[in-house]
Amino acid sequence: MREHSESDATGDRHAGQAGPGRGAESGVVAPESALKLAPNITAAEALAVFRRKLPGAEAEVREALHPFWWTALSARTRSLFRRSQKRPSAGSQSVGPMTGQRMNVLVNAYSGRGFIADFDPRGEPVAVGEWLDAFESSDQAGPQPAPGDVRRTARSLVRTKVVKTVKLGMGLSITEAAAPSGVLKPNWVVTGANDRFSSTILVDGLDSSHYIVRVAKL
Repeated sequence: MREHSESDATGDRHAGQAGPGRGAESGVVAPESALKLAPNITAAEALAVFRRKLPGAEAEVREALHPFWWTALSARTRSLFRRSQKRPSAGSQSVGPMTGQRMNVLVNAYSGRGFIADFDPRGEPVAVGEWLDAFESSDQAGPQPAPGDVRRTARSLVRTKVVKTVKLGMGLSITEAAAPSGVLKPNWVVTGANDRFSSTILVDGLDSSHYIVRVAKL
């Protein structure tokens, strides 16, 4: 996955509730609900990724949560046949069987960039305040997407993906299967050094892809 950040959930300042008006006061559009995804990569595995880059390094690992929006769309296609063995009534059109699939779309809460996830987001429900904590603890800047932006991005991504795979003469229908909600994607920030270099690496908590945040020669 390529959507990375070093945003970090620090402490439990608002862990219980988002608080009335908190998102509006900070200028952040808060979701109505949030889910913390379960990591596929453990802290030990993230440390192993770091040590493959810096053999023999002493390092420490901390969790970093990246806020996303998540929505699901149902894309259905159908074959349109203009000819039939039986003559259709005036102005009618025979339609083939409907086929469809559900697609999960994650949209970066900072940049508004989205991608179609190849997994079903699963984890534990958390207070919206935790999603806001992760968002506000980052120094990233940019036009924050609102739910309407999330919907438009998701529809565009799904339409583009489906259109590339269907034949001419196919009809396409896209409906919302799940309204936009908040998601916290787990990452690991690993910082350490060996006798030659010090470095900080961000390791994706879902697929172990990594991003070198900083490296310095000692």
